[in-house]
Amino acid sequence: MTEPRPPPAALAPPVGPAPDASRRPAYSWLAELERIRDAAATSTKPRINIMDVADRAVEPGCTAAACMPTSPRSVEACLRLGIDPASLLHRPLEFFLRTERSPELAQLAFSHEEALRQDRLKALIDERRHLEDASRPGAAGKASGSKPAASSAGVAGAEDLVEKEQKRLEVMRRRQERELAQLISYEMARKEMQEKAEAKVREQERKAEEQRQAKQAADEEWRRQQHEREMQRKLDEEARERDIKVQEADRFERELELRRREQEEEKKRRQEAYVREQERMQKAEQARLETDRILREQQAVVEKRKAEMQKRDAERELAKQQAAEERAAANAEAQRLAQARIAATQAANAAILLKRREEFEDHQRKGEERRRQREQQRQAEEEEKRVAEQRSAERRQAAYEEAQRKEASRVAEVLRKQREKDEQLAQVKAERDAENARRCLERKLQLHDKVDSVEEMKRRDVYERSQALRRIEDETQRTRQLQEQRRQLQDQRRLANMQASMQRQQIVQAMEKLAANKSWAGLSGPDGGVDMGALLSKK
Repeated sequence: MTEPRPPPAALAPPVGPAPDASRRPAYSWLAELERIRDAAATSTKPRINIMDVADRAVEPGCTAAACMPTSPRSVEACLRLGIDPASLLHRPLEFFLRTERSPELAQLAFSHEEALRQDRLKALIDERRHLEDASRPGAAGKASGSKPAASSAGVAGAEDLVEKEQKRLEVMRRRQERELAQLISYEMARKEMQEKAEAKVREQERKAEEQRQAKQAADEEWRRQQHEREMQRKLDEEARERDIKVQEADRFERELELRRREQEEEKKRRQEAYVREQERMQKAEQARLETDRILREQQAVVEKRKAEMQKRDAERELAKQQAAEERAAANAEAQRLAQARIAATQAANAAILLKRREEFEDHQRKGEERRRQREQQRQAEEEEKRVAEQRSAERRQAAYEEAQRKEASRVAEVLRKQREKDEQLAQVKAERDAENARRCLERKLQLHDKVDSVEEMKRRDVYERSQALRRIEDETQRTRQLQEQRRQLQDQRRLANMQASMQRQQIVQAMEKLAANKSWAGLSGPDGGVDMGALLSKK
């Protein structure tokens, strides 16, 4: 079998985007597999079929080169299906764990890749079985019966053979023209389909890129909004803390001002009470002095009256000295009565003075008692007020602590809800990212499958074009052989015509010579006819 020729310019691979690094050009794939197939036809080494490749592909450390079959039928199956044996290499789950972001995505990619690999192996095994069935004697007879004969044995005459060859050549030429036309049409349709597939792939890649950019923009917008919400929440908390501090400072200032005013009022009340007490004591002292003055004045009046009475008594005594002795007793009695009246007056005045003094002292005592009671009441009121203020301060402190506790609880609740919301948003985002990643991986796998399908279609097309070109070359070679055979037949016919013409001339000359000599003896053949050899020897 001849080495594969490079494709002509009209059938060269279409220009397109560069293939992936993991995929080799279709013509390189075709050349290598045909080289392996041709080498296997003459090699004595053990051949590797698809089943061997399936066993080797799952062995640890296996490479793509070790997955190349050497059995002609296995290679032919790869060629007919457009499958690169390197794609049969088994990739373990660890390979995808290194390339994917999560074990779920790695498992999805692994299952998808392994299913495709198993489908390729099954398709290759089925195709190899079909090739084995086709290579059996009965199938080979059917296949060979459809091919044109290579020789013209059994044809009745040269003219019929030439005519048949001419018709066969004409039919072959027309078939070749049709095949060429079909090949050109098929090539144009394949190229159009390939362009559509590549355009579809580019469109899907563009949509995938747009979706990726949209997702990236949405993620960035979500992160920006999340950052803005976080910053706004921090600003709100800071503003709320500032408001609380300002309110606490205002409340503290108001309490300080209230305490200062209360202290000033208390100081003012104490001062007023002190002034009132001083005024009361001053008034009491003035009242005492006034009472002493009144008592002194009354005592002076009593003394004056006493002096006047003593004077009158002395005058009366002087007047009475002149009275009789009889009136001495009366005068003594009168004096006694006067002394009694004076004593009674003095006693009454003393009682009045004592009563007034007692009343003054009682008034002083009652005033002191009232002052003491007022002082006790004031102290009790101050103590009660202090206790009330302390209780009020304690209530305010408790209310402040309760407000602080409620505010802390509210802030903690807000933070908890915010954390729960953030966790929910993070969970939703993680689920959305996982779903987007899964969809992206599925689209990537679908795109990869489509690209692989396009590559397999390209390889099948390259192989079919190669086979078509090979058939055309074989037909051309057979046509040349038929043309050469027809030329040889034509040369033989011309030579036979020339020989027949020369024989006729020789026969005419021999007949003329025999007729002139009349020597007909010896010309009879074994069957009673004319011996042409003897006739031609007489010329």
